[in-house]
Amino acid sequence: MNYITIVAPTYEDAVRSARDQYGDMIRIHSRKDVVEKGFLGIGKKRHCELTCFLAEGEAPKKAKQQPAQRSSNNASQQIKEKEEERDIRRFEKEAYTPDPDSNTPDPALEPEEPVVLEEPQVEEKAPETASLQPEAEPENEVEAEDDPLQALMDHARAVLSMNDFSEDYISWIVSDLRKQLEPALPAVPSKDEFELLIVDRIVSSVDIDHNSQLHPPKIFALVGPTGVGKTTTIAKIAAIYGTLPPQELRKKVRIITMDSFRVGAYEQIESFGKALNIPVMRADDESQFFEALEQSGDAELILIDTIGRSPRDNELNVKLQTMLNVPDRKDIKCYLAVSASMKKIDIDNVFEQFKMFKITSVIVTKTDETQTIGNILSICHSKHIPLLFITDGQMVPRDIHKASSAFVLSLLRGFNMDFNSLWNTQIGSDE
Repeated sequence: MNYITIVAPTYEDAVRSARDQYGDMIRIHSRKDVVEKGFLGIGKKRHCELTCFLAEGEAPKKAKQQPAQRSSNNASQQIKEKEEERDIRRFEKEAYTPDPDSNTPDPALEPEEPVVLEEPQVEEKAPETASLQPEAEPENEVEAEDDPLQALMDHARAVLSMNDFSEDYISWIVSDLRKQLEPALPAVPSKDEFELLIVDRIVSSVDIDHNSQLHPPKIFALVGPTGVGKTTTIAKIAAIYGTLPPQELRKKVRIITMDSFRVGAYEQIESFGKALNIPVMRADDESQFFEALEQSGDAELILIDTIGRSPRDNELNVKLQTMLNVPDRKDIKCYLAVSASMKKIDIDNVFEQFKMFKITSVIVTKTDETQTIGNILSICHSKHIPLLFITDGQMVPRDIHKASSAFVLSLLRGFNMDFNSLWNTQIGSDE
């Protein structure tokens, strides 16, 4: 079937043009009202596009048979039945042999009954303009064709999925964007303008723990599963506050490690401490931890490197929780280290296992080992937990950054704009 597109300023003009060019056999397949781009209605121009086809040569459908045709068919059937009845009577006359003793009348002498046909009643034909009405289509397909925002919403879903955001987070973003854009219809933003709206929603959903960045608690405990890089991260944080700032702004930092289970754990943090000229102490139980805190009483920042074992080890979790209850609660805060390369289901489990420590904010580690952090941003948004630091390598103290909107943007993928280069200056100013 060949389709024809008619373009005119209005729907009525398009219908009139179609009838003038192709006559009564033209049929409308679909209609599309087009508004040429002009964001928020500036400089917009409208026209109508009709997609049509010719009905010539198509067999009529039984369901759509006209009343006049049905009447004609009934008349033909009546003629056929009358003729068959007349033929039967003629055969009886020719084959009849009269009985002399019978009073039965000879059928040959009876006059033939004339065949009377009822005149078919022709109903009024519907106006020809009805033929230009489009055929009914499934409601959902019509809605999809008439939704000017659907292509943009599909693009939002695609780019958010590429960045590994959760389905709940994606649905929230898409719904929020649709609510913002619908009042401005029929005007729609360009793709680049729409991507800026997506980015704005992502940035607004990310909370940053600026208070802990500027004023860390006296006792800073870093918890998390094994293998996420807690020890290296502790060394980087020690450098941020104890060695990198100008002399007059540096804090007096001490490090206490509780990780006596992992082979070489104490030796590793001790070597970092020597390189940074920061004292490191070891605590294997509550009494040693209390003693280490007493010896660090003059410190402004005490960093706690906790046990690096599986969060499913309940015995170690209870021991860690007991040790962290030693100091005054107003002096200590717990921060959760999560690797950006972890799967969403594992991140969910980590948050669940460590919720007993009342996490203040999250440190995202190993962003250099993955291309996306949407998985972590999604769960932080759903649990209303802010970000504190982001690490992207093993170098101490270089590969750590204070969490910021600029750095989050630099980790997004699939957008037309290069946020990594666009925000490079701002990222540097946050460090």
